[in-house]
Amino acid sequence: MSDASTAAPARLERCPNCNSRLPETPVSICPYCVFPLGTRTGETSVEGESPAHARILRVAEHAKYQETLAIVPPENREYQRGRLAIFRGKAALVVAVAVVALAALLVGGALAGYWLTWVGVAVAVLGVAWILKGRAACKRAVALPLLRRPSMILNRRSETEIRGWNGETTYYFELEFEDGTVAEFRYPGHGANEEPYTSNLPGVAFTRGTDLLLFKHIRV
Repeated sequence: MSDASTAAPARLERCPNCNSRLPETPVSICPYCVFPLGTRTGETSVEGESPAHARILRVAEHAKYQETLAIVPPENREYQRGRLAIFRGKAALVVAVAVVALAALLVGGALAGYWLTWVGVAVAVLGVAWILKGRAACKRAVALPLLRRPSMILNRRSETEIRGWNGETTYYFELEFEDGTVAEFRYPGHGANEEPYTSNLPGVAFTRGTDLLLFKHIRV
């Protein structure tokens, strides 16, 4: 008879994110919603339970839990870039209208008026392209469901990419949830003045796919 404490953990049958049935072959991410399933569960105690499990359960019992769930987190970088593209597109359309209006005020048949009209049309086309691109980016960014779950940060790491004169830091947080699932999520840095989340921090994780949008600490 094998010892239960050394037995391999049971394979997940359904994705804890979208509840889709997982294939028989072990996978690290859900093939339907790209949720990271993790290759392990958290460290277990003698009783077979994660040391963080009890604290995670107390998060849902806290007086501020329901209030925390009502928070609307900021979206990820792709969404923000999409919004910026939409803003630029709308600004370009305003400029295009102004240029065409200026062309209409010029004397009919004037060469300047002719060229200004085409400049206005070109700027308008560019603005529409920006708007369409931005809307597509925003749609992709929110395609996966937003999840709000009690959890604890187990570990964190960071990667910094140098772009021009500036560096862009991305944090990766390993979270454990109340069902014992452990997965890693990415979170963009917000500058040198930001105080990143620390390890062993209980609270509510706001996630969309593999992105951690916000972690609200609840002291338990």
